[in-house]
Amino acid sequence: MASTLINLYRDKRNAKLGGVCAGIARKAEVEPWLVRVLALTGLVFATFLTFVLYIAAWLLLEDLPVKEEAEPQSHVKTAGWQSGLSAQEALTRLEGRLQQLNGRVAKMEQLLTSREFRLRREFHDLGKDR
Repeated sequence: MASTLINLYRDKRNAKLGGVCAGIARKAEVEPWLVRVLALTGLVFATFLTFVLYIAAWLLLEDLPVKEEAEPQSHVKTAGWQSGLSAQEALTRLEGRLQQLNGRVAKMEQLLTSREFRLRREFHDLGKDR
């Protein structure tokens, strides 16, 4: 039930244990081994918490639906050097994404430091005081 709301499932096809790490990797569009390394690091530094979270995810997340299993995984081999892009093309694509993010951050900073934002916040806080 919760799996369908956040589109997070256990991926038993690529599972080593319960498919939780593979499912998280599929959702985050990263390689499964990276999530497994992070989970093992969590086990070393926060054993009980990591163990409880893994078991909870194992019990609460549903298996990946059959129709989605048939689709090729979009996160596999999408890193620049693996997708067939030249180094220059990958760097250009990455620079474009970083410029977009930088623009968004600049707009947020401009809004948060503006007088209009402070005024709206004060009106909002006045509404809470009632």
